[in-house]
Amino acid sequence: MLFRWICGALLLLGVFWVPSAASAQEGLPPRAPLGLVWEVPVLKGELYYSEVSALVETYEARVGTSLVPSKRGKVGIKVNTRSGRGLSTPLQLLRAVIEVLEARGFARDSILIVDYSAYQLRQAGIMPSISSDQGDFEGCPVYALDSEQHYDLDWFYDSPLPPSLNQEPQLFGGLGRGSSALKVGAKERKSFLAAPLLFEVDFWLNLAVGVDDAALGVDGALANATLWNVSNSQRFLGNEATASSAVAEIAAIPELNERMVLHFISLDRYQYIGGPLFKSRYSRSEPLLWMSSDPVAIDRLLCDKINKHRRLDGFPEISPLPRQLPFAASLGLGVFDKSRIRIQRLVLVAPAKNDQSFSEKDEAIPSNGDFELE
Repeated sequence: MLFRWICGALLLLGVFWVPSAASAQEGLPPRAPLGLVWEVPVLKGELYYSEVSALVETYEARVGTSLVPSKRGKVGIKVNTRSGRGLSTPLQLLRAVIEVLEARGFARDSILIVDYSAYQLRQAGIMPSISSDQGDFEGCPVYALDSEQHYDLDWFYDSPLPPSLNQEPQLFGGLGRGSSALKVGAKERKSFLAAPLLFEVDFWLNLAVGVDDAALGVDGALANATLWNVSNSQRFLGNEATASSAVAEIAAIPELNERMVLHFISLDRYQYIGGPLFKSRYSRSEPLLWMSSDPVAIDRLLCDKINKHRRLDGFPEISPLPRQLPFAASLGLGVFDKSRIRIQRLVLVAPAKNDQSFSEKDEAIPSNGDFELE
């Protein structure tokens, strides 16, 4: 018999409804300490392999285990294509992560690439065109959640907010004018979770991008792991309160959170105003790659980056701090206090694909003022 239970409480917006899992914690890769962010420079002309390999090796050394296949034998990669072709997860970063996982024993057909929109995945060059006979990205299956083929009806985040017509027009059939609050159990209340990341993989990696967003403040690691990882999510973007609470509460769902091991953000291109759609005029580039088990810390650093460029160009800062950061921190998902965030910088010595070495430099982030990356 399938038992259902409600995980967590109704904090500001909704609740999530999931079946229980008795052995959820068995065989899961450990997290690195919260507040720790690794940074590596992306060498000119490199294809990210040396950088990703160095970061993953450093994580493995820190936690004392390797990211190798376990009981399920598969791994997930959550990409971000929401902002369009100019500001999606870099293809070279995706290729490097795939190669690093392949070197650890994962076959390409067991590396699952996940994002919400099939259209945006095609625009980003990750999902083949409709006319193509291929259904994968260089041998790795690509799952578009808006196909509605990758949800489990028993696993969802519940909220009384109505759906967005732009995202879920099929849900408006029973919502006539003057409709009262959505009834408990109605499909319109539900945001279904990405089933492959719950049931098919040993763990999954989050390859986010950095861009500002009117409702979220910052669209980074947290948003990519949550709002762009469920159905019926546009409804949360009506205001900051609903967006931030949905992000934090979805991230806190144990069965989703426990297999979310590492977050990557490339600063090769990020956008500080005008988001979420890509606008090259307001984008900046730094040859840096961040990795952490703490999405809150990464998003805090990203927010500071965005605000720095807003000040330089005379735009108002994102203020106050995006609400999902302290909210997620209060749920134990990370730290947002800059005095508790440490950047550990890796310096690549030899960039050769099969013979790289690196050194480490640990540094705390000042609790006030800007931090400058070397």
